[in-house]
Amino acid sequence: MNSLKIRFEKMGIHIPEILLPADAEMNKWAVVACDQYSSEKNYWKETEEIVGNSPSTLNLILPECYLEDDDKKDRVQKINSTMKSYMKENVFRKLDRGFIIVDRSTPYVESRQGMILAVDLEKYSFSKDTKSLIRPTEGTVLERLPPRIEIRKNAPLDIPHILLLINDREKSIIENAFIDSDSFETVYDFDLMQGGGHVKGKLISDESYLEKICTAFEKLFENNDMLFAVGDGNHSLATAKEIWEKLKSEGAPEDHPARFALVEVENIFNEGIIFEPIHRVLFDIDRQDFFEKLKTVYECEIRTVSSEAVMKDKVSENTREHRIGYVSDDEVGYISIKEPAIKLTYEVIQKFIDDYREDNTQVNIDYIHGEKALYDLSRRKGNLGLYLNAIKKSEFFDMIVAGGALPRKTFSIGEAEEKRYYIESRSLIS
Repeated sequence: MNSLKIRFEKMGIHIPEILLPADAEMNKWAVVACDQYSSEKNYWKETEEIVGNSPSTLNLILPECYLEDDDKKDRVQKINSTMKSYMKENVFRKLDRGFIIVDRSTPYVESRQGMILAVDLEKYSFSKDTKSLIRPTEGTVLERLPPRIEIRKNAPLDIPHILLLINDREKSIIENAFIDSDSFETVYDFDLMQGGGHVKGKLISDESYLEKICTAFEKLFENNDMLFAVGDGNHSLATAKEIWEKLKSEGAPEDHPARFALVEVENIFNEGIIFEPIHRVLFDIDRQDFFEKLKTVYECEIRTVSSEAVMKDKVSENTREHRIGYVSDDEVGYISIKEPAIKLTYEVIQKFIDDYREDNTQVNIDYIHGEKALYDLSRRKGNLGLYLNAIKKSEFFDMIVAGGALPRKTFSIGEAEEKRYYIESRSLIS
């Protein structure tokens, strides 16, 4: 196993000892990623009602809808104490060292396949122009790291919703492992709460099969300057990186558990991977002022249409213009921006939003996954929703390699209920 470990290490891969709950109701244990439903506290209240007093990852995370609440510090302390009590009370069982292959169905896809493993944070950087083996796909907002750092810096557990992508056209790694899935031990198989679909995980711990996976990764590694692209959870991975760098500067050993982060790896060419746009909702905004200021920065036109369906069609038309749909309490339409030097629509509109909010500090923003949530929020008086198209996943890796990280919140893999649910964890205690 030691020679295999060294081979994996060259590619930034670590074979983890994964923790799963020993005797918990899995549909109450697993909850969706903390950055979902960030403007919909009702979702998280319903989740609390479902969980009740049962052991759950809900007690180990801080949903982002509570980040601005006065009791945030108390919540963080409670999270860390709950982690410790779960470990002390033997809530977890440790699996044999290995990877878990995951098959996830959602309301939108029958199957999305992935592989749970750990990555070496020495092979990752979140700087925009990094040439590291593991690269961010969106800009990292440093202001978003402190609350995550507060939770992780004293946390005895690594509980991920991080999703990394590989560029495996031949489907030689993850999909290939599923061909032999009947020979692997099933470690969980259950329905996810709140419309999340179903998930099934199987453990691969046999050394000969892990070597087979290693060989396939090595072939992919030979042909790619970037092996992993962060598909989701970039700020969580950046948090883990910051904490590892601090521990390292304080003299932590090279094999300290905090050097590694548990992730799910998925192949961008898997049929279950569907790139969804991330829309914007602006709160407490004067729509006409926003449009007038936009016209002073870009050559653009604002056009009203009869419905959201027509707006979507107009935004999706093949044109050299940048098109962004908009929805408000009494109007639907789209914005056409004439060929600015910036090539990516997301970057065009995000740059303007950032500049506009500097002069209009009362305007808040949220990044929305899913059309229904966008329309519901946008129809409230004083709000303005901005609808964007998804980027093409076939161009994704080339875009990152050529231009570095994309603007923040440029893409999303699936709708909100399709995001990773917290299931697996690993110990951070050395």
